[in-house]
Order: sequence, then C-alpha cells, then structure tokens
Amino acid sequence: MEPGIEELRKNYGKFDDRKLIRIASEEASGLRPEALELVKTIIKERGLSEQITKAIDVQLDKITEAQLLEYSELLRRLPCPVCNGVFDKLNATITATVISFIVMTSYRKKVKIACPQCLDKQNNDAMIKSALLGWWGFPWGIIRTPQALIFNNKRKKLNHLDGPNDLFKSFVLGRVGRIEASRKNPSELEDIINYIR
Repeated sequence: MEPGIEELRKNYGKFDDRKLIRIASEEASGLRPEALELVKTIIKERGLSEQITKAIDVQLDKITEAQLLEYSELLRRLPCPVCNGVFDKLNATITATVISFIVMTSYRKKVKIACPQCLDKQNNDAMIKSALLGWWGFPWGIIRTPQALIFNNKRKKLNHLDGPNDLFKSFVLGRVGRIEASRKNPSELEDIINYIR
C-alpha cells in the first residue's frame, strides 16, 4: 500500500536539503505524480534553487539529441579530474583490469572520465597491470587477460573523438537531473565527474 500525501509530506519534511535535492535531481522519474508535486512544493517552501525543480522536469521530459549535446558540453568543458588540464574536452572510457593468483582471477571494468591523454594513460595502465598480473590464474587468467588487453586497446581509439563518445553521452543521459540542478555551479558539476557512482 502506497503512503498517502500527508505521510509523504511528513517523510520528505524530515529530509535535510541535501537528501531532498538528491531525490529531486536523481530519482524524480521513479516518483509518482503527487509525490513529484509535493517535492516541488517543499523545495519552494525551503527557498531552494529553482534549478532543482527544473531538474525534476528534465528527468520527466524526453531529451533531444541537441539537449543531450548541450548537457554533454557543460561537462566536457570542465577541467580534467586527473590532471586539471583545461585544453582538451573531456570524454569517457572503460578500463578493464585482470589480476590473477593461481585459482582466483579478478576481472574489473571501470568507467573513467578525463581528457583524452589521461584516458589513454588509464587504459595503458590497465593493460600493463593486466599483462603483468593477469596471466597467473588457471583457467580464467589465461582467457581474461587477452580479452582485457584487446578491450583496452579498442577503447583507446574512442578517447580522441571530436565530440562526446557514446559512453560519455550515456553517462550524461543518466545524470541530466543532477546536471540541470548544478548548471550554474561549476564545483557541483565537477563533483558529477569526480565521484562516479
């Protein structure tokens, strides 16, 4: 049974501003309509930024390619989270790393956002680590290590595209609410790329 409006108001009223902003900017698409209106009302009552209510609306609307590129460019113009460089636009990659020890093999993939040179370095580091530490597990180390080496090498080719690559667009699409809520606050935009969840 779903909680009524008064129960929701009581619950949302207990949340601090930070939690309410997170719900509005990240989870709005999962709320039912009356809960959305209640969150908007509480945000206005607390005098929080109008950008936060826009973040709710953005999550509920269909994002056009032009809007996606606009949100992507907001993040791509930020300083690189690795080297703090501002000369190249940011992009995204996935690194694959294999570490093995006799019967245990760990195969991990991680999303990284940085400038193209730093992304190349992260892919190279993952390849070196896998090449040195991946082979030593039987049977998966021998299988996964070449997979990781090939995967990282392929990902490097996508690090230097002029526009945002598909991975970066996907990253942005999943965070349009947070980006809209933080549009006028560069440090909050930097947090989006620094602390990938």
